[in-house]
Amino acid sequence: MWIEKRSAKSFKFVEQYKDPLTNKFHRVSVTFSRNTTHTRKEANRVLTKKIHSRLRHYGIVSIKSNITLGELTIEWLQQLKRKVKFNTFQNNKSRTKGIISFLGNDALIQKISPSLLSNYIDFLIQVKNYHNSTIRKFKGTLNSLFKYAIKRQYLAQNPLNYVDIDYQSPEYKERPEEKFLDDYELEEVLNYMYKRSPHYGHFCEFLYLTGLRYGEAAALIPANIQKDSSGKPFAIISGTIVNGKRQSSPKTANSWRNVSLTERALRICEEESNYRSKKVDFIFSSEQGNYLGNTVLNLWLRQAKKDLNIHKQLTLHTFRHTHISKLAELGVPLYLIQARVGHKNAETTNNIYLHVTRKAEHLLDQKLKYL
Repeated sequence: MWIEKRSAKSFKFVEQYKDPLTNKFHRVSVTFSRNTTHTRKEANRVLTKKIHSRLRHYGIVSIKSNITLGELTIEWLQQLKRKVKFNTFQNNKSRTKGIISFLGNDALIQKISPSLLSNYIDFLIQVKNYHNSTIRKFKGTLNSLFKYAIKRQYLAQNPLNYVDIDYQSPEYKERPEEKFLDDYELEEVLNYMYKRSPHYGHFCEFLYLTGLRYGEAAALIPANIQKDSSGKPFAIISGTIVNGKRQSSPKTANSWRNVSLTERALRICEEESNYRSKKVDFIFSSEQGNYLGNTVLNLWLRQAKKDLNIHKQLTLHTFRHTHISKLAELGVPLYLIQARVGHKNAETTNNIYLHVTRKAEHLLDQKLKYL
């Protein structure tokens, strides 16, 4: 790139490129009112983008230089926002902040080596003490970033492909049984929540009985509760709560489903609907008529964990995991459980299922000696 001074307040930044069909050189230019480090950097970015735009239809791979991690992240997040759900976007955005904090906003992506990425992931494991599942999410964000860079011809290859991750050994993994409650713990927690408020108790029990995510249950409206031709009740899962609003589609494509309801689950819905004003949209609603928020519920669950001396995870999501564990205990096949909870393939669901079924097999082995 070179600079042509047009006047005291006009500087023309010029770059040339070769036409792949004619082998002739062409120019692209951009004009700024100043010639500073910042404007030179911005001019280089603009000119690179112009050249890339002109060459794109030829299918020519022309690796662009001087693209920073910060610039790449902004581009990638802009296109990601149009393709994924709100929470997925926010989670990826949050992870990119951590990535940039370690690698540097101005780090040139062509200079990001496998060894540097390896150091970063070791930092997440050894210093941040993140679980393997979280490490995989950071790896997924990094991989998507670099794949986008290759697509945009900012990189020739993905440096993450050459990183060997030393995941935590199995003894440090979070144990599956810490994710769900046993029968006695479940009874204690539900009694605790019912004492706080019958509505809190209803909501938590409904989560356990159905295996729904918080957002799916909170977004339910009376029209979502129906009965089939034989009179069996079910809930239509077609929405969720995202960023404080009801979204007319659930978390993923697999989340669209009908979930059969037990008599108790149906009675909870009827009691909540009858208690609230007919003007209220949601089955589970606050005194103000809004959907039942998760902040106060999780606050009381944290207090229940302390008061009841429960040494396990205890959030609204725990009821979903407890539902999965109970279905596994009852011998329901894994594929049916996945369909019911709206998971195509989830590590947590698989781990809980395997843990419960192996425990059942062990108990069976112990009892065989009495035959």
